[in-house]
Amino acid sequence: FPQEETTMIDLEAPSQTDEHRKGPKRVVVAGLLAAAAVVAIAVVAIYNGDPDSPADQPSPTVTVPPTMPPQALFGAPEEQLMPPGTYFLDEVGGTATPRIFLTLGEGWRNIGTGVGIGNDELGVVRFSRPEGVFADACHASEGYHQGSVTTLDGVVAALSEQAGWAAVTAPSDITVNGYPGKTFQRTAPADFTGCNPGDAQFRSSSGWWYEPNEIETLLVLDVNGSIIEIHTRLKPDHNDADAVAGLAAVLDSIRIADA
Repeated sequence: FPQEETTMIDLEAPSQTDEHRKGPKRVVVAGLLAAAAVVAIAVVAIYNGDPDSPADQPSPTVTVPPTMPPQALFGAPEEQLMPPGTYFLDEVGGTATPRIFLTLGEGWRNIGTGVGIGNDELGVVRFSRPEGVFADACHASEGYHQGSVTTLDGVVAALSEQAGWAAVTAPSDITVNGYPGKTFQRTAPADFTGCNPGDAQFRSSSGWWYEPNEIETLLVLDVNGSIIEIHTRLKPDHNDADAVAGLAAVLDSIRIADA
């Protein structure tokens, strides 16, 4: 191509040598963890001009736009659409935490305690700290799970052993940047008739309601002794391959900085 000149700039992420909590790693749903260096290639193409064009005509230049730096997850007003990119939060439930990063695609918006995809919140990712977990999601009046909710195993037991769910997968071990955790899924029943008499609602804990057949994927992490729950929920009428893949990609992008 005698009339074009192309410059290749290789921007490779620096390698990390410390195996404990150094550099971003991705967590994969179902307990599979994959880590890879990110290599970005920026190409600048400079057109030298057509010999038949006027000599004083400027040569057009095309460059790759700069990458948007990470932004605060809850920095935008609630319900506002968020540009695709990487976001972070550094507190959960009012308690400071090492920065937690996640990458969002098109269509996500701030919903206060997390982010939702689509105007009807067809999918939701929320962050919380352990609360009292009802022993039975269908009958909150029976009281709370009696185990501890201050340890990783205690929270996982309370959530995975909670009665009323149509299906619960076995918790599997995960790590995110060296921080230990567990992940599992819960599926709500198809009919809430008889649940919590008076409102027919299905509730895992105070303030958390579900829809029939709704699927929830949970990541429960121990971050320096502090337990963080990441809830990913998908409405049953949007439980298709694209929606599942989109939410899985957000979970897979989660990483935690060093304390």
